[in-house]
Amino acid sequence: MRVRAFDPVSGQIHELTLEASDRHGAEHLLAQRGWTLVSFATQRRDAAGFQTQDVATIAHDLARLLRAGLAIPEALQTQAARADSRLASSYQRIHEVVQQGQPLSDALATHGGFPDVLVAAVRASERSGRVADALEEYARYDVALRDLRRKALSAAVYPASVVAFGVLVSAFLLGYVVPRFAGIFADTAAQVSGPTRVLLAFGEWINGHALMAAAGFAVLLVAVVQLAINPAVRRAAVAQALRLPALQRSVQRFQMARITHAMDMLLANGFPVPDAMRLAHALAQEPKLSNAMQQALAQIETGRTVSAAWFESGLADGYARGVLQAGERTGNLGACFRALAEGYRSDVETQLERMSRIVEPLLLMGVASLIGLIVVLMYMPIFDLAGSLG
Repeated sequence: MRVRAFDPVSGQIHELTLEASDRHGAEHLLAQRGWTLVSFATQRRDAAGFQTQDVATIAHDLARLLRAGLAIPEALQTQAARADSRLASSYQRIHEVVQQGQPLSDALATHGGFPDVLVAAVRASERSGRVADALEEYARYDVALRDLRRKALSAAVYPASVVAFGVLVSAFLLGYVVPRFAGIFADTAAQVSGPTRVLLAFGEWINGHALMAAAGFAVLLVAVVQLAINPAVRRAAVAQALRLPALQRSVQRFQMARITHAMDMLLANGFPVPDAMRLAHALAQEPKLSNAMQQALAQIETGRTVSAAWFESGLADGYARGVLQAGERTGNLGACFRALAEGYRSDVETQLERMSRIVEPLLLMGVASLIGLIVVLMYMPIFDLAGSLG
């Protein structure tokens, strides 16, 4: 099974594979190293697959039934009977583990596919009897992040559509209209200007090699699609795009929204700040942000306050530091992290809206200029011919 374990000596969380049949076997093997089990997952998975949105669906449905007074096994059995075949198998597998006397957190970890943040929150809530609260909190957390991703995707769809439409119109003009203009004005090529001759030569070449031109365009289109769906190419493109200061700030804010949401959920379910930060550390995708999380954790473990550690490591600006200081005074850091998460999410939404307002007109102007240039070049032979006749 795959496990995540905490090493108290280094203060790091390690991921590794162990030959153990259950949680107790894994804990025994890790205890020999002096490590503590954080979460585990068996290697088997549903044949139908397990998608990210399924996690929020299961959490929301179980929380709703637990609020209605059903016990965990009853809620699982009820959902298994009404869910579609893919989710029904997941509910059934979780129900089987719970029926064996295992807690829900172990059943989720055994199933696999559930994030460590959720498993840890459920495990903590089982001690206080607030399982429904933990599940609802994760469902809200997931909905908020998916809403933010959806807005980011929506902000990118319109510019991409404009560019795609411009490319198609340009391809039609160059591949169909220009060759016919070339045939009409071929005999007058000596009397026209240089740009016009280039355009006519291009049109004549397409007329004479129509199949080759069509094949070339199809190969180019397939290559672009393949590059777009290639994970390595996407990562490289994203890395280049993230060099833009505006995008860097948005991505960092988005990650901070995820981290602070997770901190709120974990603290609300009884996790101490260091343990919550170790679990939330996995949500830091950028090396710079990951290092800042480690530095802040090291300072907190030496006795520094959360506000000071986060500020000095670069995780918090002056505003965030003030919010965290207020939480330290009132003893309610979870609510302060929730406020920060909502603020970061609002910042990302605002930044996306501003970028859309700037990028969309620029793209429209660029596409219109390209199409206009092609049209002007097509009509230049007429102007040149009229000038020569005059």
